[in-house]
Amino acid sequence: MPPRTLLIAHDASSAEAAAAAPELVRALADRSVSATSWCRDSGGPAPDVQGVDRLVVLGGDGAMMAVLRSLSFPEIPVYGVNYGQVGFLMNPQQPAAALAAEVTSDALVEQTFPVLQATAVRLDGSTVEARAMNDFVLERASGQTIHLKTYIDGVLLNRYSGDGLVVATSGGSTAYSLAAGGPVVHPSVPGMVITPLYPHRPVQFHSLQFPIVLPLSSVVRIEGEDLQKRPLRFVADGSSTRDIESIEMRDSGGRMQLLRAGNHGFIDTLVRKIIGRRALPEAEAEENGQ
Repeated sequence: MPPRTLLIAHDASSAEAAAAAPELVRALADRSVSATSWCRDSGGPAPDVQGVDRLVVLGGDGAMMAVLRSLSFPEIPVYGVNYGQVGFLMNPQQPAAALAAEVTSDALVEQTFPVLQATAVRLDGSTVEARAMNDFVLERASGQTIHLKTYIDGVLLNRYSGDGLVVATSGGSTAYSLAAGGPVVHPSVPGMVITPLYPHRPVQFHSLQFPIVLPLSSVVRIEGEDLQKRPLRFVADGSSTRDIESIEMRDSGGRMQLLRAGNHGFIDTLVRKIIGRRALPEAEAEENGQ
């Protein structure tokens, strides 16, 4: 059944997205669809998503993560429209009328991504709870490298020295984890990736030098060492907390339902937005007048 109630979310940082939001609301009204526009960083409270059939996010991947975090990761279908840079999780921009038709279509492809949860303990003994659809990052908070003990399901994996570790979902595998040398994980593969950030190579450290792909059932625990000299910072989808002592991460059980156009393909998006396409030899020859 086509959706009847939509929430259109955007950030104030994108003037283009802010201008597009009311246009989309009007185009949806022309289709007898109720829609409300919400600026995430306007200072007001987050809207109640009870009864909302679909969430439309205008912005980039960062805006998508910030909106979902502000809404406590609601399990409603999300359609993103790219007003950012790479926008790997987003769909292309369209005129308002065409976009209204697509976001209310029942022919969209749905990709499901896990949401991770973390419990971080701070140096003062307080705890911080966080969730992430993209990644958790535990990194140095000073000029000193950090020393970490990493456990997988209670088994000590590694005593690590370096800049930090990224724990990413399949959705986040094309972001910071990939930039640090991690693998791309297809969204149909239910797993998480641990990717080291600039690990030290001297033999006395034995730091993890390669990424590891784990099942979603795994529990990852990381403990800091020598924290007065080597403070840690914890970042959950761009939201950071300092003075961390330890952190435990696992699958929250929640899922993000990402909507794509019917002709969307993960590999095609990977090629277009990450790898890039080279022209075929005959096309190159034609361009060179050969």
